[in-house]
Amino acid sequence: MFDYVTCELPMPDGRQVVKDSFQTKSLWCSMDHFTITAQGRLIYHRCRYEPAADREIKPGMIVLQHKPVAIEDTDIDYHGDLEIHGSAPDDDCVRYAVRFTHGTVEWIRPWEDLPEIHRTWLLEKG
Repeated sequence: MFDYVTCELPMPDGRQVVKDSFQTKSLWCSMDHFTITAQGRLIYHRCRYEPAADREIKPGMIVLQHKPVAIEDTDIDYHGDLEIHGSAPDDDCVRYAVRFTHGTVEWIRPWEDLPEIHRTWLLEKG
């Protein structure tokens, strides 16, 4: 599993990314939603799910639908590194490392700019 991440900060290499396309396995891996705000804070969007109208995707095959209901947003004061990956408008995969120090983004770097040991550590931890 993974979590969804919206990043309101510009990417350091100037790449455009598809809005809300980032995912990470560096956090809770429970399909939760987070935002890296323009101020560099990591916000957890707590929600619950309510049943919604089921959808028939082909005759006899029903998909159960649920809609999220927002409960609260929490600044989680994150300290550490995240690996985030998403899509560019040309469908190319983009990947970055984000360092938080005492709850605020210190830097965002393209994945390929990190030393190999740092990339390995990030992937192994989550």
